[in-house]
Amino acid sequence: MLVILVCCWLLAAGADASWLGFGASKRPLVPEEQGALFQSEQVAVYVVKKGDRLADLARRFYGDPEKAWIIEEANEFVALEPGQVMVIPLQFSNPGGLSVDGYQVVSILTYHHFSNQCSNTLCMPIEEFSRQMAFLKKEGYRTVAMKEVLQFIDYQEPLPAKAVAITIDDGYRSVYELAYPILKQYNFKATLFIYTDFIGGSPNAITWDELRELTKAGFEVEAHTITHADLTQRGKGESEAEYLARIKRELRVPRELIRENLGQEAVWLAYPYGRWNNLVITMAMEAGYRGGVTVTRGASPFFVDPFRVGRNQVMNPGKGHAFEQLVKFFRGEALP
Repeated sequence: MLVILVCCWLLAAGADASWLGFGASKRPLVPEEQGALFQSEQVAVYVVKKGDRLADLARRFYGDPEKAWIIEEANEFVALEPGQVMVIPLQFSNPGGLSVDGYQVVSILTYHHFSNQCSNTLCMPIEEFSRQMAFLKKEGYRTVAMKEVLQFIDYQEPLPAKAVAITIDDGYRSVYELAYPILKQYNFKATLFIYTDFIGGSPNAITWDELRELTKAGFEVEAHTITHADLTQRGKGESEAEYLARIKRELRVPRELIRENLGQEAVWLAYPYGRWNNLVITMAMEAGYRGGVTVTRGASPFFVDPFRVGRNQVMNPGKGHAFEQLVKFFRGEALP
């Protein structure tokens, strides 16, 4: 902090900023930028004013209040105080999280449905889910949407140091009734992979109205095909042409329905049963998808194949891996 204060004093005194590595092109301050001491293409140095909020600063400098974590992590403070001097990064030189002793990874967790009492491995007891979310909050994890994971994989934008993506498959109503209140309590968001024939199709299924409420709360909805059929298997008596036409429709229609009903653009595909092959990937790319997720365990670095991204299924406790083992954010490896 002392170094920052000295730098700011020099900048305020009119010193050349190029020696700080900020670039020589200093932008003139305008009345709307009263809190800024200095701004270049790479960084802004800012003095906190009364009434400032991280979300408002993130909207101002990044155009997105959800990126407030960038300012928070860059300055390592708990709360904004008037008079604080902070650095706001404007460009990111290491969006993949590489370091000399390893690299960042993001854990993508997968749930299916929730209940007060569960009898199978894919059902998550809501009391245990609450404990897991409390653990993430206590340990400083930040939830990210799958579109943010895509930016990370594309080496375009960084993720929070301790990022975790929560995905929920299929589209059970218990997501809305049981999981949503807990996620809301911790200000967490999730990505829902839903097969569209299930929406509103039974008392246990989520509805389009409920999905609209969730998307307004910051949730994403991505594709899980129409019928949850295994995309790699040809049906009995089905010709090759019929099979290809069916798979093409399974991939196309969910994107159209999500766009029409929710105003979101689905770019991720969750392969039903986690099964894929090269033909399915090629057809998914042709249908406009930019990534595909499996149920292969493991956390993902930025250099993972975007159409073979693994996820950790969170099973009913006692019938799967301990939750704490599933959330990794760094992989130690000495880089040459």
